[in-house]
Amino acid sequence: MSKRKKILIALFLVFMIFPVYTIAAKGVLSSDAQMCLGCHSDKNVTKQLENKEKLSLYINGDEFADSVHNPTSCAGCHMDISMANHPQVKKITSKKEYSANASKSCSMCHPNDVLKKKPAHGYLITQTKAPSCSECHGAHYIKRITEWKTRISDIQYCLTCHKHDLSMKLGSGELLPLSVNETLLKNSVHGSLQCGVCHMGFSKTEHPLRTFKNKKEFSASVSKACTMCHTETQLKKKPIHADLITTAKATTCVECHGSHSIKRMSELKPTVKENQYCLTCHKHKFSMPLKSGESLSLSVDESVIRKSVHDKLQCSACHIGFSKTEHPKRVFESKRKYSISASEVCKKCHENANKLYEESIHLAQLKSGNLKSSTCTDCHGSHSMAKATTDKTLGLLSCNKCHGEINSVYEKSIHGEARSKGKENSPTCASCHNVHDVKVTARTTKMKDACLKCHKDADNLHKKWLSNHPITLSSFAGLHLDTIACAACHSPGAGGGVYLTLYDKKTGYPFPEEKVLKLLKTDSAGLVKKIDTNEDGNVDAREVWNFTQRLKRKGADVTLRAIMDVRTGIEAHQLTAKAKAVKECEKCHQTDSHFFKNVYVVLSKADGKPTLYTAEQGVLNSPFSVLPVNQFYVLGSTNIKLLDILFIIAVIGGLCVPIGHITLRIITKPIRHLRKMGKGGKK
Repeated sequence: MSKRKKILIALFLVFMIFPVYTIAAKGVLSSDAQMCLGCHSDKNVTKQLENKEKLSLYINGDEFADSVHNPTSCAGCHMDISMANHPQVKKITSKKEYSANASKSCSMCHPNDVLKKKPAHGYLITQTKAPSCSECHGAHYIKRITEWKTRISDIQYCLTCHKHDLSMKLGSGELLPLSVNETLLKNSVHGSLQCGVCHMGFSKTEHPLRTFKNKKEFSASVSKACTMCHTETQLKKKPIHADLITTAKATTCVECHGSHSIKRMSELKPTVKENQYCLTCHKHKFSMPLKSGESLSLSVDESVIRKSVHDKLQCSACHIGFSKTEHPKRVFESKRKYSISASEVCKKCHENANKLYEESIHLAQLKSGNLKSSTCTDCHGSHSMAKATTDKTLGLLSCNKCHGEINSVYEKSIHGEARSKGKENSPTCASCHNVHDVKVTARTTKMKDACLKCHKDADNLHKKWLSNHPITLSSFAGLHLDTIACAACHSPGAGGGVYLTLYDKKTGYPFPEEKVLKLLKTDSAGLVKKIDTNEDGNVDAREVWNFTQRLKRKGADVTLRAIMDVRTGIEAHQLTAKAKAVKECEKCHQTDSHFFKNVYVVLSKADGKPTLYTAEQGVLNSPFSVLPVNQFYVLGSTNIKLLDILFIIAVIGGLCVPIGHITLRIITKPIRHLRKMGKGGKK
């Protein structure tokens, strides 16, 4: 037989046998299956579930015939259904519940000990909310795994399970989502990559079970795959990336850029708002090292911003120079220097508040080198700024950050009690000390003005009882309010003293200590010696005189103004009800009054901070103080003995003139009488 005939016979046999083989290979449906398909081959057969979902009951007979479960009759899996009891009414809550119940029959042929041989299966069967068998493998069209894997792509193979709501519990107790949105993945910049490119070690034949302590460790592990395409050299071209890749606890690639839904930056930027763009990274926990060795948190809580008064602003409104296209690298000395720098931006919008702040003790302290003094962000915060008109606690809580020791005293005061009882408009710190133009009030009469803002009738009320009977002058009340701090009487348990503050007569303001140092050409240590010349620790009256005269010779027109006040800020807040206030005149108008046992000479720095020099009690009773300390005299307490003696002498002298005159008249009366007689008078 020729070679050609042999080829023709072979081809004939192939074309005759192959169709027969194909028909034989195709599964043949059992009679039970054919009977079921009598109804279930209708694509319109559905069931309304209790949660309003529609469950399709349609089965494709041809596909089922080719499935691995064709030899098993329908009742092999649907054990509760037979031709004798079907159709029957079954209540099904949801597709999820149906799938879970239907999958229970799988364990009849695929017991747990067999499933555990596959690590992924072994883990899933221990999880209560894991996908059921039918959710991953399907129900009626299941192929043998070896056959199925050859027909499906790597991505579709992975998504068979990972398209479902799947998670893994980590060592920290956190739940790590393992579900992947197929649409987002396809539309991402990595949509054309196979899963195994990033998830190295995973494929259609390998699925190792890995464990992680927490999400942070997982994201760090996954992000290592990014460096396969995005090299360190490329990343360092961006200053921010360059810093992050050298920081041990930096935010990982996937924390900022995501994982399965990554867009090209050129595509992403136009589609997101500026704030969302910034929060892509800043919503995570990461920080920036400072020169001081401190670590500055760069994390921002989006929910906090949403509740703030600035929730409508773009990030770049405050963070000038930053945008979706620009992200400069900045370096700061310390957290404090950063906070001060950040507060500079506020005046761009809040001009009026800034003008008031420029006159405050806080800015003066800051300029003098006290970096702890308050700035905008210290009181208002940064991303959590509340509206001052609605947040009634702002004027109290923000002050407590620095002045916490006063809060407990305030809460026990008449003001604090009123606030705790919910009394409307009860005073807080800002009510008395102002908001932005906070100034020094100790040893001044400024606090009196603050008190009178609420207690408008205080002047008239004091006039009714504050008098010196039988003399009743309306000026008595005014003299008291001008020289005595309200707290001196309304904090009866507090100590007190008399403070002699150096004032400039021309300006009406305290004469700055810095100016004194300049005029006397000395430093702080030298100034002490120029005031307390005998260096006994107490300034006497002669030393007060010499000090003020020395300044006047240098061209400074100064005087010492006296005020009676409590000794500390804590005592100033121990305010009590007016019924308990001091009203007895003898508390002050006597020689041994506690106020006059503590006398101080006070020099105020430019920032308002005072320097106190202890003075002798006799300063107030000395003739040397008559000129330096004017406009301060307290009956019964500050009497100057020399003036008393001179007064007595003057009174006696004044009485002696008329008495002497009358006496001489009486003595010389006979002589005058004789003289008259010698001039022709009666004998």
